[in-house]
Amino acid sequence: MSAELILHIITCNCFFLMAFVAWFNPGKVNVVANRWLGLFFAAVGCMVCNVVLFDAGLEGAYPRIVGFNELSRFALAPALYLSIVQFTTPGSKLKGADYLHFIPFTIFFLYMVPVLYFPNYQLIGGHISLPPKVNFVIGFLVRWSVNVQLLVYWVLAFNTLRRHRKHIQLIASDTVPVNLNWLKYLLLSIGGMLALFFASILFNIHLTPAGIAFGHLLGGLAIFYYSLAQKEIFPFEVSELKAINEVIVEVDAQVKPIKQRFADEQARQMRTKLESLMTAEKLYLDNELSLPQLAEAMGVSVHDLSFLLNEKIGLNFFQFVNAYRVEEAKQIMLSDKYKHLNILGIAYSAGFSSKTTFNTVFKTQVGMAPSEFMRRGKVDEGVLAGAERQH
Repeated sequence: MSAELILHIITCNCFFLMAFVAWFNPGKVNVVANRWLGLFFAAVGCMVCNVVLFDAGLEGAYPRIVGFNELSRFALAPALYLSIVQFTTPGSKLKGADYLHFIPFTIFFLYMVPVLYFPNYQLIGGHISLPPKVNFVIGFLVRWSVNVQLLVYWVLAFNTLRRHRKHIQLIASDTVPVNLNWLKYLLLSIGGMLALFFASILFNIHLTPAGIAFGHLLGGLAIFYYSLAQKEIFPFEVSELKAINEVIVEVDAQVKPIKQRFADEQARQMRTKLESLMTAEKLYLDNELSLPQLAEAMGVSVHDLSFLLNEKIGLNFFQFVNAYRVEEAKQIMLSDKYKHLNILGIAYSAGFSSKTTFNTVFKTQVGMAPSEFMRRGKVDEGVLAGAERQH
């Protein structure tokens, strides 16, 4: 048994296990999205299963299994895309139009029905009732249409994820747990495989079978790990989900509201109340603070608070809250009381939940890294102390 065959068997079982876990979702998070993701994993598992059968020389013994597995190719791309749509849309529900994505799958299924259910019917390339030229054209279209379909859906899915990174800043003060970077890495992996496929056709570039099998296995295990560790993207009540979705749609349209939600004087009063609330109660120290939570503390609707932040203050929720956290961090770094804290301890004390987010936000707002700010602060203290001794 060759090394690539062993790797493909392990990879096949891995993807079927991932499909099982995603479908039954032990964490009960992002349930609908994970079921579509489970269908995607199952489709990949079927494709790898065919590779196993061909590597083992068993394709002739199990033609109907090969035919069934080939069907999965047309379900793979739309399942992945619909999964990402469900992950990134608050309170999203399936619509009848969503199933139109499976028209290619349905067409191919109807073509493959004789293969799957009639014993005397053989696969493409055998002695079948269709004329040879028609059979060749169908086989050619199948081969190319799957990859073209995957490319189209890859672009749609990647664009959806890109917008998601902007959308979550409207409602979350910490985007790391819900930024879906693991899905971005999955899409980048698929993009790399697509690039290799087209490169192999256009430039005759090929990788060793063992290298491809090992890459599939590593990629599958990495995605499996992150899919298990995922958090609920929009952990809010139904009414809040609806309001959040409306806020996202309005901001995403990049169109200024035709009707102001409240007058300038009311906006000034609300801003004063908001800034007083943030300063006095330091709500920003809660690293899971969200737009609905702050709206509830303010006693206003999600729509009103979003309008105040985006239209009147000129900051999205993420920028507004983390501006307070950065100021808190600067005070901590300049205080002798907290000299025992390292960078991570300072980040946590200021309301950040990760060192990465802290460094990125701090550098964006202050123009230097936290470590550099601390060094300059110590230098300034030394200069000041020396000047005082001279006097």
